[in-house]
Amino acid sequence: MPASRKKKNPADVGLRARLREVVHFPDLTERLALRLSSIAAYTAQAHFGIWHKKLGSPDFTKPNAVFTPLVHVELEATDVRIDPRETFHVQGETFLAKTLDDTGAVRHLVREGRHTVLRPDGTVVARARLMNVFTRYDPDPARRRVTELPPEMNIGTVPTRTTTLPDIDTLVPPDRTPDFVEESPRVWHYGQTDANRHVNGMEYLRSMELYVADALYGAGHDLRRLYFTRARIVYRKPCFRGEGYRRLAWFRGEAPLTIAGAFVKSGDGPDTRPAAAVELTLAQHEADPRPRLGSGEDAAV
Repeated sequence: MPASRKKKNPADVGLRARLREVVHFPDLTERLALRLSSIAAYTAQAHFGIWHKKLGSPDFTKPNAVFTPLVHVELEATDVRIDPRETFHVQGETFLAKTLDDTGAVRHLVREGRHTVLRPDGTVVARARLMNVFTRYDPDPARRRVTELPPEMNIGTVPTRTTTLPDIDTLVPPDRTPDFVEESPRVWHYGQTDANRHVNGMEYLRSMELYVADALYGAGHDLRRLYFTRARIVYRKPCFRGEGYRRLAWFRGEAPLTIAGAFVKSGDGPDTRPAAAVELTLAQHEADPRPRLGSGEDAAV
């Protein structure tokens, strides 16, 4: 054996998960496929639960503690039919990484997870990539930034792996007028928040799906044939209950049809960057041989 061996960096810890999740009927579409906005619920235990059980969870009662909110999410729904009496098989891994600034110094510490939801026969139902950033809730950006892992994690200070974080400009064209603009403001409410004390990440996706569907319908697209198959989400600035917002959207591609949307807080100036952005990709359904309820005789009530 060599006289010396390089000591492994404890911050390069990685956790793998193999779980089974019960299917919840409200998460399925009429084709018995998993809807895009429900994917995160089935990967949550693999991404959050196992990590927190192994390395501890943040103390939400301490406002100065280190938290790891989501900053970037990629979701893909394959639209395959599933049997709701069977369980989903979820496989995934989560690991730590860092981003660097122009000088090579640590800018962010990141926890990334990549997970797959499958039918029992191995057919892929959905995929998810989740990225969380270590941060503190502080109005001062310097105090908010976390560049070393909290000592209580007891896994060292900085991981070896490097990564990049998509930003708002990755999804939203900064030099183009939106194709769709919401004139009347909406408002976030208490039921859309979570334990991180701001609007839950999937609420942005659900809200943008509704807005894009209405916009496409108004532009003449057939929403009976189209479905949302992929989403990329960037969270720049959290939104809170009682805050107003407007939605904007841009056509980004035709093959496949891709729409990028942004959330702008009410009261923000025209040059203020959006609080969050959601890029949605649409695909066309294959023919469904099953009759639709109400297509013939009236349904019994």
